Amino acid sequence: MSHAATITLDLTTAVFTGGAGTIAGGSEIKFDPNKSGETATFTLSSVPGAEYVIAVTGQNNQSSSFFQFLVDADGPGPGDFVQLGINVNFGSGFSTKTLPAFTDLGTSDFFRIVNGGTGNSEGQISNITLTSTALVSTPGPIVGAGLPGLIAACGALLALARRRRRLVV
Repeated sequence: MSHAATITLDLTTAVFTGGAGTIAGGSEIKFDPNKSGETATFTLSSVPGAEYVIAVTGQNNQSSSFFQFLVDADGPGPGDFVQLGINVNFGSGFSTKTLPAFTDLGTSDFFRIVNGGTGNSEGQISNITLTSTALVSTPGPIVGAGLPGLIAACGALLALARRRRRLVV
């Protein structure tokens, strides 16, 4: 059985490089025009073995402008960042894109957004949600339960009763 949980990331918790930062009271991440390589990196608490899906809402006005979304699914370990899907151009106006799912390998992960392309316009991210599907173990059948178990229990009680009668006589 699986259990799904969705959280919205607090955009102000990102670590920013290259001039990226928050605007609008912390409700949006802004990437500067013509500055390829700016990043926003989040640390995600996670459950090893769980599958995660990230949905991002953003905008960028130039057709040659895009974002790359990367994940380091084993956290601070020997692995490195891998890109989730292809380069994403949201187009003008805010829209939401769902990134490919990934399986968590560590107890914390890193999620990074990179501003890329040529002739970048000002790109913005306004919402990031993380949905996890954690496997919840359910107990298996109890040995001896059901009709066969009931018949065996009755047989044992009958044998015990016969033994007692023999001992009394």
